[in-house]
Amino acid sequence: MNGSSWQSHPLTMIPGVGPARRAALHHLGIHCVADLLHYYPLRYDEDTKEHDFTAEAGTVIAVATVSGEARVRFARGKSLLSLPVVIHQTPMHALFFNQTYLRSQFSVGMTLRLHGRYDPARKTITVTRHERPSKHNALRSITPVYAVSSSISVTTLRQIMSAALRCVWEQLRDVLPGEIITHFRLPSYAEALRMIHFPDTFSDVHQARRRLIFEEFFRYQLHLQLLRDEIASERTTSLDADRFYEGSESFVRALPFQLTDGQRCAIEELSQELIGTSPMRRLLQGDVGSGKTAVAFALAAGLARAGCQTALMAPTAILAEQHYRDAVRMLHPLGVTVALKTSETSESTVSGNPSKRGECTEDLIIGTHTLASPALSYRHLRLAVIDEQHRFGVGIRRALREKGNGTSVLHLSATPIPRSLALTLYGDLAVTTLRERPKDRLPIKTQHVTTSDQTSVFRLLRIELAKGHQAYVVAPRIRPDDVDEEIKSAEKLYEEMVAELGVARVALVHGQMNDKERQHAMREFVAGRTQVLVATSMIEVGVSVLNATVMIVYGAERFGLATLHQLRGRVGRSTYPSYCILVADPAGNTAKARIEALLSSQDGFELAERDLTLRGPGELLGARQSGLPSFAIGDPLTDLRIMEVARDTAESALGDRSFWLLPSYQLLRESVLRELESKME
Repeated sequence: MNGSSWQSHPLTMIPGVGPARRAALHHLGIHCVADLLHYYPLRYDEDTKEHDFTAEAGTVIAVATVSGEARVRFARGKSLLSLPVVIHQTPMHALFFNQTYLRSQFSVGMTLRLHGRYDPARKTITVTRHERPSKHNALRSITPVYAVSSSISVTTLRQIMSAALRCVWEQLRDVLPGEIITHFRLPSYAEALRMIHFPDTFSDVHQARRRLIFEEFFRYQLHLQLLRDEIASERTTSLDADRFYEGSESFVRALPFQLTDGQRCAIEELSQELIGTSPMRRLLQGDVGSGKTAVAFALAAGLARAGCQTALMAPTAILAEQHYRDAVRMLHPLGVTVALKTSETSESTVSGNPSKRGECTEDLIIGTHTLASPALSYRHLRLAVIDEQHRFGVGIRRALREKGNGTSVLHLSATPIPRSLALTLYGDLAVTTLRERPKDRLPIKTQHVTTSDQTSVFRLLRIELAKGHQAYVVAPRIRPDDVDEEIKSAEKLYEEMVAELGVARVALVHGQMNDKERQHAMREFVAGRTQVLVATSMIEVGVSVLNATVMIVYGAERFGLATLHQLRGRVGRSTYPSYCILVADPAGNTAKARIEALLSSQDGFELAERDLTLRGPGELLGARQSGLPSFAIGDPLTDLRIMEVARDTAESALGDRSFWLLPSYQLLRESVLRELESKME
């Protein structure tokens, strides 16, 4: 954020934004002018060159001149508006379906930018979107494309963006010190916003992104290092090492399976830190199914024997319930008491008497963000285990840590990332990595089929369901799209599966369902009462259903490599043979390379390295890598070099006290400390 006076300006201060448009912007997560200006494009479309208007049909973007009067005809309940235009000196017709109101808005000689599908045989463009120049918005050859909804178009959003920039232009101040801007040859903040939303060239886009990403990463690194300095001063009491190791080793001996060498090394490394006087701050990252939870349970068993408590915070109630069931099965026979606390379950113990309301007396307390509630107290919280830490805010994580005196924190992550990136992103944490999978796990058989050849998919699905097994079916979007009908949606797939299998055997889950519906659908699948779960990629990191043996991903070319690997990891969690079917028609080289990478490797860390090389300039503004800290514009993988420069710059500014002492840092200092304080709340 830059400056402060304009950031909270209401959207209705922008000319042309009334209650209806404000509501549409709210639906996109845009609540004030600052949110709007930091709502960055997904990608940029470039006008189709004259030589690219080939003999083959395809999607085009072109500037057209209206050359005649629009005509309207009706057929089968639909209207068709045909507008004569000239593109690259070639006469054509622009076709608009069910938009007769546009007829009066076109005049001969008017310039338009048309987005649509070109038919060379008929010399027509079926228009999906069009733009007209205005007083403040000339037609540029590069068009930003934003994520929008049915209640607001890209064109309208760009008009609002332009008006907002004009309204606050004089108030856009740089908070980055002048010496940093000069040293790295960065454009001003105001110019960066103009170029990111209204570029004249792709060089503008590059320079704007470089500036905005650096500032975003620089702030992140300042936050990280300020937190690290605070943590470094903390101290705690040492533990009875003999009793701790007695508890953790008894857990390992009682397991019905052998731990991997990586798990044993991790337990030893983390145990040495836990029994010391400096609170542990560590990230335990491992591939899907690598056994991170077993490591956490071993530590909990040791702490229980030493008279201390462990809290395990999971991002969802479903996942917390799964951890609870596993803990009861594995730890209760050793005398470790376990409680489950979520917003739905006030308390649930497996031995002894239930604790008083608000009081946690058990050895291991498992739950959601409820564990950090001010209403809960702990007798001696020594370790906070946070599963998928990126799903929780800094404030919640800190609140849980402060439930004890000198509480150690262990973050679990199922998103394998290169070690160099982990050290840069999590500079306040030490990193432990699990690379091995349990020896009894079979490789997941991964196949690629095209959308025109799905017979084998349904054959495999029927065979596995007949065996009593379960399956996931994943789609890239929730609802069908009128513009791109070929892309499967979760709702459409659900209808198809219900028609094929019956409603009692199929469940649907996506992010726009309310929590109660979503939780019910998930519980029905986990309990085995439904056999097929149709979903979006929201299930990429979630519960472990041992009976699930099939993962079918439709539109697989639309997912990142890391997300595809995480989705594949939802199956293959037992000794049953498991399958991952990628239904995809990859057009570009990068999409093809992703599919090929997934077919050739099941090593998450190897795939993470390959993902780093595959994510080229065309994807810089695409979907973010799951499991990593969330940024508005920067991508920690693709923009790793900028992150490293931001880290070094932050270390220098804090190390020589420039951040605290120099007047040129005042605006940045006030802004960063204000943000840090708000995150702690």
